[in-house]
Amino acid sequence: MKKTISFVLALTIILGSFGAVFADETVTAPVPKTEPDALGMYFTGEEIKLSLDDALKIMTTTGPAYDAVQLTKKGNDAAARGQFEFIEAIEELQLATKHPTMGAIIESAAAQAGMPTSMNSLTGKQAELAKTFYRAYSPVAYEAGMNGIKNSTIQAYFGLLMTEEAYNIAKETCDIKETLYKNTQRKFQLGVASKMEVLLAESDYLSAQQKEMEALATYNTTKMSFNMAMNFDLTQNVTLTDKLEMVTAPAIDIEKSIESALTKRNELIKAKYDMDNALLQFNSVKAYPRNSATYMGGEAGYKGAELAYRMQLLTTELGLRQEYMSIQNLKAAVASAEKVAANAKEAARLSQLQYDAGMCTMTDLQTAQNNSAAAQLGVVSAIMNYNIAVYSFDYNSNAGIM
Repeated sequence: MKKTISFVLALTIILGSFGAVFADETVTAPVPKTEPDALGMYFTGEEIKLSLDDALKIMTTTGPAYDAVQLTKKGNDAAARGQFEFIEAIEELQLATKHPTMGAIIESAAAQAGMPTSMNSLTGKQAELAKTFYRAYSPVAYEAGMNGIKNSTIQAYFGLLMTEEAYNIAKETCDIKETLYKNTQRKFQLGVASKMEVLLAESDYLSAQQKEMEALATYNTTKMSFNMAMNFDLTQNVTLTDKLEMVTAPAIDIEKSIESALTKRNELIKAKYDMDNALLQFNSVKAYPRNSATYMGGEAGYKGAELAYRMQLLTTELGLRQEYMSIQNLKAAVASAEKVAANAKEAARLSQLQYDAGMCTMTDLQTAQNNSAAAQLGVVSAIMNYNIAVYSFDYNSNAGIM
């Protein structure tokens, strides 16, 4: 869990203000502040209740990531427009060179300036290819950029839900350990429990307290990291309204998903353009001897771009098939984790009864309790991984994720 979540630590101090002297006295309304937790952390401001849909709407309409995607789209659109204007200039020159008296002069001047006068030239063909590419690529790259924002938001949302659940599990486990410790103390006072059992129960309780504090610290830092990603104040009081439950995944036809990706993925559109551009360059030097550096360089450039495109096709298909299998495995992992957690919880209950009846040791009971807590963590982790995989597969079946 710690590997998948980046932690950011900071505190926000908010100062009030007062009215001017001799004016009607006004006092800024106090900023709502949660009660400090066991680590002394406050989360301030009016409570923001946030569903996953709310978070996605915010992140896909505002913020630095959204602005960056918009700028990229404008850049791609500008590139398409630039190629269109360049083609217009070539066509105008091509027409001007046909002038009965000025044509030769214009053509000579254009040649000296390195400006083509025919769309059949390499530069003209490349401009036409680039114009077509940017017109197709711009909306796809935009979609992939927005998918990247959505994917990051989904990971952050479910990541925060998971750390919240992990803290709740740690807190519940600590309460169980405290109860066991207190009961063992009473049994010791009554002469039905040994000093060793008291020491074991106390050590286990202290360890559970430490784990609870660690889980709380992880939850707090993850919440602050989430707030930062959402462009909220670092210590904004946020409550996630969605539960960490398995999303309903649509039926997946893997072959249709692959077919969709092979026609829509931004990487493939770019790789195809690179290959087509390299072919134009190669075709322009085919009149050179095959053993010349010019010919061999053009051939190598084209074959390299062709290989890169074919490898991108295979890599895209491989990635989708792996993601598809992963979804099936993760779905099974959730079902397995839920069964393991149910069994572990029942085993802990039975161990408590056996311990009370003197049929198992304190260590046996503690092991059963720890196994139950670990199994509950396994469930929330499996659900989070499954949900993220479902969303990611959908994005990668279309324009991809940038």
